[in-house]
Amino acid sequence: MHKDQDIEYLIRLKSGDQEGLRFFMRLWGEQLRFYSFKITRNKEVSEEIVSEAFCIAWQNKEKTVSVAALKSYLFLVVRNASYDHTSGYYRKNVDLGDEFLLETPEGRPDILSQIIYVEILEQIIKELERLPKQQAEIFRMTYLEGKSNKEICQTLGTTLNTIYFARSKALSTLRQIFKEKDISLYSAFMMFIEMMD
Repeated sequence: MHKDQDIEYLIRLKSGDQEGLRFFMRLWGEQLRFYSFKITRNKEVSEEIVSEAFCIAWQNKEKTVSVAALKSYLFLVVRNASYDHTSGYYRKNVDLGDEFLLETPEGRPDILSQIIYVEILEQIIKELERLPKQQAEIFRMTYLEGKSNKEICQTLGTTLNTIYFARSKALSTLRQIFKEKDISLYSAFMMFIEMMD
């Protein structure tokens, strides 16, 4: 059902129906903004980059042959624009030609792994909403925003012991949630935590 809906909106996008574009903006916008933010560390810039990526996709809509190709293309555009912003002179050896829209993510393993990374982040963010507020906030500041213990103490006006305890409880709870949901999600979560440590 979900896949059929994606295809339906891809057809609408290709035919020039703006509702097709809005559908994909709702579907992937938050993931793309978070992905860009992890590179730029600037919320406003990330929002601009993602908006521009969707504009570029709209301009090339007739050339898009699949939902997977569109998603890969958007992630590639956002990645390159985000690195361009941070370094001022970042050039990845990737051809951003229109023919990229004709390819599938399997042809771009680097992009596919980045999409998987962002999707596990989205799962984590959803689960954080169910944790006690302090645990969720400390986890978010540590693993998603990359703040130091000292910065977290200053921001929240708390002690190191509180941070260690809350982070430990959050990790333990999230491990259990992902373990019960799906072993592959659990593995991806554990890899994510290792990457962030």
